[in-house]
Amino acid sequence: MSDCCSTNTKELISETNVSENCPSCKKKSKKVKIITLKAMLKPSVLDSLNPNLVHFFCNSEECDVVYFDTDQKTYSKFEIKVPVFQKDDSLTVPICYCFEWTREKINQYVEDGLASKPLEHIKQNVKENRCGCEVNNPQGSCCMGNVTKFIKSL
Repeated sequence: MSDCCSTNTKELISETNVSENCPSCKKKSKKVKIITLKAMLKPSVLDSLNPNLVHFFCNSEECDVVYFDTDQKTYSKFEIKVPVFQKDDSLTVPICYCFEWTREKINQYVEDGLASKPLEHIKQNVKENRCGCEVNNPQGSCCMGNVTKFIKSL
């Protein structure tokens, strides 16, 4: 995979910080690479994907739209292969899709006084170039921000 979890923030910001409003909830969304949609969309909807358009990820928990394009074509959470962390509050939904860190698993580590272990594990695997966020994470980018925010919320 490319350097989705890289610390080269200048390159990441220029690629992923383009914002657009979701056609459903009207909230700003983040640009996502086409490889993410190809990996995440169910086969039954993949043939409606226009790979020549710019696509965005809507992270609003109230909104059923996960992806949309510049022509306002939307893809709902029911058209995605995996549950989306930002849109599903189940304990078994991954926060880190590459290394299977769920809310439930992280909760257990925090209760056991090991709150730093999930982040250490993810960082070590990123350092070893093992992450594949573009194809494993519906948001198409690194999960560490989500994991950190979740741990702080406990």
